[in-house]
Amino acid sequence: MNPGLSEGDICTYLRSDGVWGFFWVLRIDALADGRDALSLRKFAVHARDEVLREHLEDVRELKSRPLEGHFPIVGTRVAEVEPRVIGSMPVREDDLEGYRIWRAAYEQGEAGVFTVPLEEI
Repeated sequence: MNPGLSEGDICTYLRSDGVWGFFWVLRIDALADGRDALSLRKFAVHARDEVLREHLEDVRELKSRPLEGHFPIVGTRVAEVEPRVIGSMPVREDDLEGYRIWRAAYEQGEAGVFTVPLEEI
């Protein structure tokens, strides 16, 4: 299940500790079992206050922050956190190195998709 997100979306979600996390959607793949795998990268930052789409300066600053590595996760786990799209960034070819490595391993049966809660990754 894709929670209505698109490739390139920058999203925020409320974590269980009361702070806001952020992630970027790189790719969305349909899995053989009918589920979706969302390939994400988290921003290496959290916020006490919610960042909204209208907070243009905050979103611009977020885009300049470091990103953590690629991870594929089932769409149902992303949907659970009720992500909110606050912006977007184009996904360039060089952004997809981790995705390509995972995808090749997945197709060979050597890699999987995370099924744990989003904030545990």
